[in-house]
Amino acid sequence: MNIKIFTALLIGWCAISTPLHGQTSDEQQILAVADEFFAALGNRDKQALEAITVPGSLNISTSLSSNGEIRLSSLGHEELIAALSRPGTTAIERYWDATVLVQGSIAVFWAPYDFYVDGEFSHCGIDSFQLIKQEGNWLLSNLSWTREFENCPESPLGPIE
Repeated sequence: MNIKIFTALLIGWCAISTPLHGQTSDEQQILAVADEFFAALGNRDKQALEAITVPGSLNISTSLSSNGEIRLSSLGHEELIAALSRPGTTAIERYWDATVLVQGSIAVFWAPYDFYVDGEFSHCGIDSFQLIKQEGNWLLSNLSWTREFENCPESPLGPIE
């Protein structure tokens, strides 16, 4: 097993198993789902992506065009899974300073991120994921994110390995 995959799984398991100061069990589980999502993205793992997402979702990204106009891109659930699991380039997305809001069986995950393609920095932005709790499990119901190519803050996570 790839050491990065093992580490991500271990961190996710620890987040679920060990209460962190100030975080509820739901918040820990939501962060674990976010970690699973980024690990599945990095591994282009279609089955893992399908296991943590809700069919029928609408997923939207925004970016600025070269002339300053806002561009919206939307993907349905099947399009998102196909795009994120397509073999080819290596993708690494990392987040930090996540905010998790929970009310009953809905939640929001919000965090700044950086994104690398084949080891090279591509862009940064904000991830905003909506989640629902079904049968005791948190699932990603809709994903939204910005794609920013300029003025990206330096990640507190340091350089990628």
